[in-house]
Amino acid sequence: MKFSPLLLWIFLVSLTLRVLEITIPLNVDEVSWLSRGTLFFKNLFDGNLAETFLRHHPGVTNMWLNGSGMILNCWLDKLFPGLLNMNLSSNLNACLNTIIPWSIPINLYVIPRLLQAVITSACMVGICILAKQLLGRPAALAAISLLIVEPFFLGYQRLITTDALQADFSALALLLLLLYLRGDGDRKWLVASGVLMGLATAAKIPTLFLLPGVIIWIVLIELGIWRTSFRPRGWKRQIMDLMLWSMTLCAVIFLILPALWVAPLQTFGKLFEGLEEEADKGGLFFLGQVTDSLGLTFYPLVLAYRLSPAMQAGLLACLVLLLIPKLRRACQKIPELIALFLIPLCVLVFLSTINRKYDRYFLLAWPELALLAGVGWRTIGAWVKHWGASLQPRLQDNWVGRWRTNRGVKTGILLAFAQIVVLLPHYPYYLTYYNPLLGGSRAVQNLLMMGQGEGLDRAAHWLNQSPNAKEITAGVWYESAFAPYFQGRTVGLSKWTSANRVVFYINGIQRQKPEPSLFAYFTAQQPLYTLQLHGVDYVQVYPGSVPLPEDLKNIQVPLSLSFGKQIRLLGYDLNRSELKPGEELLVTFYWKFLEPLPPDFNIRVSLRNQDGNFQNRSDAPLLAGYLPLDQIGPGTVVRDVHKLTTVPNVLPGHYRLEVGWFSPNKGQALEARDAAGNAQGSQAVIGEVEVARRATY
Repeated sequence: MKFSPLLLWIFLVSLTLRVLEITIPLNVDEVSWLSRGTLFFKNLFDGNLAETFLRHHPGVTNMWLNGSGMILNCWLDKLFPGLLNMNLSSNLNACLNTIIPWSIPINLYVIPRLLQAVITSACMVGICILAKQLLGRPAALAAISLLIVEPFFLGYQRLITTDALQADFSALALLLLLLYLRGDGDRKWLVASGVLMGLATAAKIPTLFLLPGVIIWIVLIELGIWRTSFRPRGWKRQIMDLMLWSMTLCAVIFLILPALWVAPLQTFGKLFEGLEEEADKGGLFFLGQVTDSLGLTFYPLVLAYRLSPAMQAGLLACLVLLLIPKLRRACQKIPELIALFLIPLCVLVFLSTINRKYDRYFLLAWPELALLAGVGWRTIGAWVKHWGASLQPRLQDNWVGRWRTNRGVKTGILLAFAQIVVLLPHYPYYLTYYNPLLGGSRAVQNLLMMGQGEGLDRAAHWLNQSPNAKEITAGVWYESAFAPYFQGRTVGLSKWTSANRVVFYINGIQRQKPEPSLFAYFTAQQPLYTLQLHGVDYVQVYPGSVPLPEDLKNIQVPLSLSFGKQIRLLGYDLNRSELKPGEELLVTFYWKFLEPLPPDFNIRVSLRNQDGNFQNRSDAPLLAGYLPLDQIGPGTVVRDVHKLTTVPNVLPGHYRLEVGWFSPNKGQALEARDAAGNAQGSQAVIGEVEVARRATY
């Protein structure tokens, strides 16, 4: 098979992997970048050039791409009315104003994602072409076969965030620069490298972490250490070339960021301020705890769990090639390999110096790791060839002997299939991949922070099956990645007291967000729905504080008890009717508020024995204090959960379950009355609970 048809196959395979299930999942950062792309073009059309700087990343490359995708959405809606199920204006500026940022329907993500799929797939072809010239055909095919089906890399290549374009453009830029330094091209290659590096830097500023690696290249070349591959050109020539390259990089950033045209100092000030703030942020999850500093072990652990076994095997083989003198002397590409190795090393060193660490930040060096792994697999192929030759003619006609023909293509095909075997179980949530040889997701849930939106679409689909889905309000962690899939109303978890359902996500569960007390309030309850991905609970849906009509119909113990003139108890649910000493009793009350109530009243839940003595008692405010009583309007029904823990030495027997409202500050209590108006005192008996004898062995 010729190399040119292979390029077409690489493009088509890459594109197919990126467009399958193109609307699933929705990454939480994608919502922000598609919204910023829309605002970017709005400000551009309105002439507000200074306002085209929207984020310190700065994500300019992405905003051009995503904003262009939104313009295409407007054109398509004009040419084919009803195609996008949107009533968009035919005027571009008016159309963009119709789109509400951070509340964009899921069907408007298709075109921007498709545009990025085409660009990133073309980048995969470009990387293969340049890698072939730098490292040879077998290594290039092995590398690209690994890269395009690498789960973690592919996961972010499908998302319209800054990571995909940063990694792809910077890899192309570095390969072009290496080839230029080796003498394979003229200064047009140098300028092209600078353009691509400018696009990568405009996507994400940490691309500049690669510059020390480039400087080390030039120093080693001029010292003559890499003379076998890179001929010294003289310091003056190298400095002039580096200046031209850097000026091209800066010119690209200036040309594509209109804010620099009118307010350069103000823009740079915002940029540095944002970067400083980002670097100092904490509140991350690592090694089983929430921390502000992840330390130096974070990225090595990320590489151990995020790289596929095939990538790791290839990198190990490449490392053996570099470290064993006999193998190193037999390889003609050692300078190129060391040059490539310096890139992930620089990224590792610089990323480790900042407190704000995410696994995706290392994607910047993922293509270079794939190239090194490709060389490793080429080396493995050479070992197989040597082993097969030593066994000839006995194995001449079997697979080892036949492997010698087109082994680059065959190695690439085998590696691609090996990667697909690892990839398929995670379709279409590729970011759920963690190295199965190290325990996979089950092990990682106690080590690294997980989840960027994977699975929220399924939780939304589950809620959409409700007969009154459009009337449901859901309080959600990562609400922006949930709302496009949900037919009802979505609010953040900070507004959960107005929600019918509350959706917790693995990312927030690990960090107990938005705060530990709220997390504890809900995790004591039984979720209505749990989504497991690879043995890990990614999404949990709980009943909220505003019950749905079906919730009220299914109350376990319906009642009609009045407390003063202000409150009526409609009934309650119990998580168990029998418990053992030391166990928790969870009581879910359904309160209807009739009149305003002073804000200092609490709810007392207690167990009383047959002698009339209190055995256990819980005093707590409504909804753990998250909803002030003076903010509740008449007619509001509130679902309220209280936890009562029995003491270990409580005697077995039948206990009366009682509840009342009291003010600890004023010493007052609301008088309880049953449906017939009979007084029940300040503590109403609402049921009976049995405490069983503790089992003995």
